Amino acid sequence: MRVRLIVDGARHDLDVAPGRTLADVLAAECGLPGCRVACTDGTCGACAVVVDGDPIRSCLMLAVQASGTRVRGM
Repeated sequence: MRVRLIVDGARHDLDVAPGRTLADVLAAECGLPGCRVACTDGTCGACAVVVDGDPIRSCLMLAVQASGTRVRGM
């Protein structure tokens, strides 16, 4: 699926599998290595990012759900 994101000011136009998490795409495709998954259930906060001004746990969001948003690393 096609996903378009603006990550820390840089545009990314990516093809991603429907089940990939935002955390995985940010770390592997968008150069945001600080976004990492430590718990996979959202409790630790290691994957926290800001999506359109709202803090979220990116391990709990699919990349396709974030398409069209602005993402900022924390």
